[in-house]
Amino acid sequence: MYLYSMTQWIAGNEAIEESFKRLGRFGYDGIEFAAEPETSDVSYLRELMSQYDLACTSLCGIFPESRDLSGSGQEGVSYVKASIDMAAALGAPYLIVVPSPVGRTAPPPGSDYKESWDRAVRNVRTAADYAGAKNVKLAVEALNRYETYLVNSMEKNLAFVREVNHPAVKLMADCFHMSIEERSISESLRMVSDYLVHVHIADNTREAAGLGHTDFKEILYTLGEIGYDGALTMEFLPQTADPYAAADEETRSKQMDDYAELSIRYMKTLERCLKIT
Repeated sequence: MYLYSMTQWIAGNEAIEESFKRLGRFGYDGIEFAAEPETSDVSYLRELMSQYDLACTSLCGIFPESRDLSGSGQEGVSYVKASIDMAAALGAPYLIVVPSPVGRTAPPPGSDYKESWDRAVRNVRTAADYAGAKNVKLAVEALNRYETYLVNSMEKNLAFVREVNHPAVKLMADCFHMSIEERSISESLRMVSDYLVHVHIADNTREAAGLGHTDFKEILYTLGEIGYDGALTMEFLPQTADPYAAADEETRSKQMDDYAELSIRYMKTLERCLKIT
């Protein structure tokens, strides 16, 4: 059976312990925190992890324009390094990295695609040197074409990671983004299997698994076939054009509870059907 976690930043503005209580209630194994090193109380998070017996499976990097890794990179690289320190302090093996700002769907004025790509490769490689020294890996995430323009398919993700060419740089798969961009999620997972270290779970509607059309049984079968042994992390979101807006919204507690429970029950039922042990 896989380890299950849920990303915390999607829960809105609720107190962090409420997120821990929810995950404990529904049998989760871990939690994924937003990578916000300047505003996170790491000591308190470690206390809660111990109290609720939840591991930190990963940190989710947050990449607005101010943390652009495809630009000059200074602020972006500094942010990633600080987030690596946070990951190391929490025992998180992975920090999710998006090479260009979320919401930017074209190169900035005065730049072109290749220039942005090359800068992102250099900046991620620089951050990777720091990550390797801290025993943390960077997991590059491809977002769909409506949220970014630079790395928005698993083929581009694989090309990006190979060009960075650093042992501390791997990639992750997000089932929601893949439902938009990939002709076959299973074939794409096989294509990136040598670099795959993390998986986000949400249906094609970006709701809880089981509420849309994504074939999660096939996804689980494929993950087993390629030998994936990382966590499965829920990242469903309220319906909003700006995904980061969810972090500041008033928490929809009942919806979060319902989705958290439905997702893990659905995925574990599929595991039992496939006899995954």
